[in-house]
Amino acid sequence: MDEQNFTEQRYRPAWRSFYWHIAAMVIFFLVAAYFSMNTNFSQGMIWGAFLILVLYAGGDMTYRRFRVMLIVKSDEIALEKGFIGRHSIEISTKNIKTIQVKQSIIERILNTGEILVASPGTDEYEIIVSNMPSPHAIRDTMQKRERVHDNPENTSEGQKDARAD
Repeated sequence: MDEQNFTEQRYRPAWRSFYWHIAAMVIFFLVAAYFSMNTNFSQGMIWGAFLILVLYAGGDMTYRRFRVMLIVKSDEIALEKGFIGRHSIEISTKNIKTIQVKQSIIERILNTGEILVASPGTDEYEIIVSNMPSPHAIRDTMQKRERVHDNPENTSEGQKDARAD
C-alpha cells in the first residue's frame, strides 16, 4: 500500500451505539400514549413531557457523537475530544504497542465497540474511544498504517522491485 495514496480517515461514534437513548424514547412514547388515552391527565402535559425527553435524548446523542473524533493518518493516530474546547492526543504509528477492541454482546450485534491504543513506556492506554462503528475494521486500518511504517519496502514500488527479481 503506497503511503502517499493513503487518505486520512475520520471516525465518529455510531448512531446505533446510542440504543439506550432510542429505547428510552420508544418506552416513553408508549407510556405517554397509554396515559393520554387512559387517564385524566392533560394530553398537552403528557406529550409536552415526551417532547422534552425526545429533545434531551436527541441532544445528548448528538453531543456525544460530535464531541469525539478518531483520526487515522498515514503516520499517526489521533483522538480529538471536545465540542467547544478541544483536547487531542496523537500517537505515531511507529510507536503503537497495542490496539485492543472491546465489545459487549449487544455491541457485537450492533457492530460497535471500544478501541484502545497504547504506546511503549506506559502501562495505560493513551487513546480510549467508545461506540465506534466497525471497530475491527478500524483496528485493521490502524495496523496497516503501522506495518507500512515498520517495513517501508512494502510500498508499491518495493513490491514492483521484488517481482522484477
